[in-house]
Amino acid sequence: LFFLSFAFYNLLVQFGPAFDETSSSEELGVVLRLATDFNQVLPRSSVRDCLELIQRNLEESIGYLPDYPAHVMRPSKGAAYALLSRTFLYKRDYSNALKYSDLALALHSELMDFNGDEHILSFSSSAPIVKFNKETIFYATQTGPLLFATTRGLIDTTLYRSFEDIDLRKRVFFRLAGTDVHFKGNYTGSATLGFGGLSTNEVYLNKAEALAYLGRDDDARSVLRSFLAHRLEKSEVENYFQKMDNKTVLSVVRDERRKELIYRNLRFGDIKRYNMEGAGIVLKRLIGGKEYVLEPNSPKYALPLPADWVEFTGNPQNPQ
Repeated sequence: LFFLSFAFYNLLVQFGPAFDETSSSEELGVVLRLATDFNQVLPRSSVRDCLELIQRNLEESIGYLPDYPAHVMRPSKGAAYALLSRTFLYKRDYSNALKYSDLALALHSELMDFNGDEHILSFSSSAPIVKFNKETIFYATQTGPLLFATTRGLIDTTLYRSFEDIDLRKRVFFRLAGTDVHFKGNYTGSATLGFGGLSTNEVYLNKAEALAYLGRDDDARSVLRSFLAHRLEKSEVENYFQKMDNKTVLSVVRDERRKELIYRNLRFGDIKRYNMEGAGIVLKRLIGGKEYVLEPNSPKYALPLPADWVEFTGNPQNPQ
């Protein structure tokens, strides 16, 4: 039940449009294969049906799962709660995102302290964060390791400059090579393998964002302060928060989410839901002298399905 939900969620965010309360019963998501016969040709389900199945499976799984796993490569109640928190955040159901964030943190709330922690190696290490560290709720990796190779995957310099010098993530997460910035903050103990699981740092930010969206700014600020005390130089935490007074708490939380959850396969889904709320984020890439633009709420946010699968099953392709 857990693994089905985990797989369906990851597929849906890539190949389905953003959730919209008014249209997601008609918009196509992914195929919900629940039997073992892989030769059975099935139609794509609606985005709403996909998300509702993910939620039902996770809620049912809680009755079978232990509070804590024998190993973090196995699911647990905490992992199911964390994935429910992520799912409801994607749906922009902030009340339920808050509910399940609290349930997840009640079981697993540890954070690494970047000021000094047994799970943080030397800042100069090519992979400074220990595998299976204390923040890991459920361990999974992403495919395509070459993307994360320190000689290939470049970080947007605008994102890098958004980290102040007192932010210890600037040294833990990044390596400089001339003018290039490379990421090395994976929770896999590897410089070339991306973390794709669930962890407490994400859940803290889920909770802070849900609180801020629901208008509970003081509570959101308190959660964010507790979180950032583990990421900033201790003596600078108060000064850091004083500089935020001219920003809304929600915008601060979302900025911190972007800075903390790099290479987690989460930003794409975040942009989709932010644009549904009117954020107007435009993605641009310059490749071979040609500029490619992805406009807010474009149908192209549902990535193209494999052409051979579309041909074999007769299922409709996403707009291209």
